[in-house]
Amino acid sequence: MSRRAARLAPLLLVALLTFACADDGNVVTIHTGLEPDAEIIAELDTDGDGVVSREAAQAAATEAERQEQLDAERAERDAARAAQEAAYQSLLADAAAVAASFPGGQILIGDVRANIVESPVTLMDDPENPTHEEFVSRLTSMIQLRLAGVALDELGFPVDISLSDAEINAQVQAHLEGPFEEFAQQRAIEDDPSIERLATPHCVSALAVTSEADAVAASERVQSGEPLGDVAAVVNLPGLTEADGTIGCGQPFDLFGGGELALALLELEPGELTAPLLLPSAASPTGELWVVLRVDSLRTDAADLSSIGPFAGRELTESMSTYEVNVAPALGAWNAGNLRVSLPILP
Repeated sequence: MSRRAARLAPLLLVALLTFACADDGNVVTIHTGLEPDAEIIAELDTDGDGVVSREAAQAAATEAERQEQLDAERAERDAARAAQEAAYQSLLADAAAVAASFPGGQILIGDVRANIVESPVTLMDDPENPTHEEFVSRLTSMIQLRLAGVALDELGFPVDISLSDAEINAQVQAHLEGPFEEFAQQRAIEDDPSIERLATPHCVSALAVTSEADAVAASERVQSGEPLGDVAAVVNLPGLTEADGTIGCGQPFDLFGGGELALALLELEPGELTAPLLLPSAASPTGELWVVLRVDSLRTDAADLSSIGPFAGRELTESMSTYEVNVAPALGAWNAGNLRVSLPILP
């Protein structure tokens, strides 16, 4: 309880007990026979007539109880945080204690402390005595490196995680910059065949007109056998395509950015047309541009997966996220979603 609440509570209790003998409607005259705290009386007796309203007395009692509860909750939080810090410091003093374990290995408290001392972070105040945040940050890096080694090894790219961090890292980087990238590309294509289409140059022509009705009519003419170039030469808005409707060749996102037109191309085989697509456009007098795309050809010989990669990091992190990691509770908890150790939640 705060000092003010401690002073106020007895006074209010006496005042409320005298209501029956000194009650005048909504006010209470304090006749206690005691020497009340002048500061508190002054706060309650706002007009200086020696009479305190019932509402003021009750409000003061409620405020005293609220303050007492807040003080108790604050003390409880402070005690819990002190216990949390004490548990961390106790664990930190035991070099042989396990900081984290994972499939195929474990990391000791002493391993992390030695790593920090050998390679301290810039501006770290005291590498010999890292803060909780500094220790957990380094532990996270060490876990990530070893999980990368375990994942690569299981995928057929040998890594010896019993070596030093520098040596583990050299092995991992050699795989990521070498054959593992090609392996990851193939895995990505197996999971999503559209990736290969995204990497393939598309040669595209278009009908580009001002209304949906015109787009439908132009598309039907092409589907009925008229050359698209002839139809485009008559109906297309000027400046948006070549005279014969040609746009050019390129990967879908290079041609149209990340919008609807690029995605629409992925659904087409050479010679097929999209449905009419609506785009806002200042080039159209109506503000609406209706476009029908046609894939003229696919240049599969020029497909370049590296232009939408790399894939190695993505494949590796997905594998790493499947492993179970156990972290000493005093340090925090492993979050597989972002491959990090999260600090314990503060009370």
